[in-house]
Amino acid sequence: MKTPLRDRFLNSMGITLLEVMVSMLILAFGVLGLAPMIAISIFGNTYSNQVTLADAIALDRFEEIRNWAYVSPIPYSQTANNIERIFTRETSINDNTSDGTIPAGVYKIQVTVNWTDHKGLSRSINYYTYKAKNW
Repeated sequence: MKTPLRDRFLNSMGITLLEVMVSMLILAFGVLGLAPMIAISIFGNTYSNQVTLADAIALDRFEEIRNWAYVSPIPYSQTANNIERIFTRETSINDNTSDGTIPAGVYKIQVTVNWTDHKGLSRSINYYTYKAKNW
């Protein structure tokens, strides 16, 4: 006696090729949905790395200036190009003789780090601190 076609599918022990293809199609759409997230994550990591390097470049300059006994002439200005191949660092130091908003007895130190990212956008970070004058 022949069994109906419906009973054959219900009693089958494996999965059909059609079921495998449908499940692979669903998996492919899921993986394709993750692709933009991966691209954004890579850009975010690159930008974060550049900001970390800019921070280290500025802090290095602050540490160097902190060890100076005095600053001459005021206002002091210096630009360093091609740091780590993409960064430019501008340093300026002022006191109350060159900028009336600065309190007496301190230097205002500003370090600006500029670079161009891989998309061609100009980026910049400014850092400020004060250092007491040695009398």
